[in-house]
Amino acid sequence: MRLLVVSEWFPYPPIAGAKIRAYSLVRQLARLAEIDLVAQVNTMTPDQVAAGTAHLQQFCHTVQSVPAIPYSYSVGKALRTLIDPVPATARYKHNLPLERLIAARLADQPDAVVATISGAPSSTLHSLVRLGVRPLVADSLELGVLRPKATTPLLRRARNEYTWRHLRRFTRHLLRAIDVVTVTSENERTLFADLVHTPDQCIVVPNVLDLQDYVGDFGPREPNSLLYAGSFGYIANYEAMVWFATQVFPLIQGRELLKVRVTGNPADRNLTPLRDACPQIEFTGFVDDIRPYFARSSICIVPILAGGSTRLKIIEAMAWGTPVVSTRVGAEGLEVTHEQDILLADTPEEFATCVERLLRDHDLRQRLSTAGRRLVAEQYSADRMYGQYRDILARITSAPVQGTST
Repeated sequence: MRLLVVSEWFPYPPIAGAKIRAYSLVRQLARLAEIDLVAQVNTMTPDQVAAGTAHLQQFCHTVQSVPAIPYSYSVGKALRTLIDPVPATARYKHNLPLERLIAARLADQPDAVVATISGAPSSTLHSLVRLGVRPLVADSLELGVLRPKATTPLLRRARNEYTWRHLRRFTRHLLRAIDVVTVTSENERTLFADLVHTPDQCIVVPNVLDLQDYVGDFGPREPNSLLYAGSFGYIANYEAMVWFATQVFPLIQGRELLKVRVTGNPADRNLTPLRDACPQIEFTGFVDDIRPYFARSSICIVPILAGGSTRLKIIEAMAWGTPVVSTRVGAEGLEVTHEQDILLADTPEEFATCVERLLRDHDLRQRLSTAGRRLVAEQYSADRMYGQYRDILARITSAPVQGTST
């Protein structure tokens, strides 16, 4: 079997949620078929792309990439959505070089195309539908992060409601030409329930990790250290840390001893409110290897307030044995249990109390650490994705699917 994999994100290095998803998918599909990979590149140097390409060639027959098209907001673009069936982010991020590259790879007649998106239906998926690609799998689609919130101010909520309805119409249209959609949680699947055209069109394929990648000695854990892993290019990450810094941090007893570290691109967000409320906060920016940060932190915090996919940052932290404090929204879609393998808290007071408990209770930290790593091994191992995609490909193609155990 030969597959064309089209990735919204260049999969290597796998340092953020979407890239980890794409990297995991490529590795598992390579156990099932010969892979040709086409990917968009965001904020990477030519040397980084060359190194990533060399690494990915151990799994892929060919690896090709083109720069992504950035999107800049304007009032004119926003107004056009009133008459345009295609959302502005899909319309104005249309990547013609990517589309031409995909068309060239289609000449090799792959048995199926898998597009890994890790976001809302995009210009990449729109291009594949326009090209008439079949059979087509849309991997890791998300709608939840754009679902309007009742707490949003009235005028902004009205705009968000229109954007939501517009996106849903666009999604329903695309799904007519897509054989299988995968989402990462049951919560996301409910958002697609009235958009799909057959009952089995949407399948939950959760985010996974290969625990063999989560071993190594990066030194002892830093006492009183909190980690948040997430690029502020994703607005939900920024809003999460604004809430933590301004609402939660001032309530933590002994906060003057804490180290609070945020990894990921600040994305030109206003960091002043966070620094004013939490003077010892550190923004590392982009890091080439996030493993030492997870391995050495005392606690991973996930104060997410909105979104719909499963949080790879939680699974990653657990894989390193790092205890997690999360909001319930932050842990949506994960098969976690409060007080057993994670601490869940939704108010500033509850969140602060959970952080305090973990800082002072060694036995609690150890219990959550052991249970979290066991949960990843049992529920979120890479073999789960492999098995589900083996079944998906057997269903939508006539080519023989031959898996391996390596």
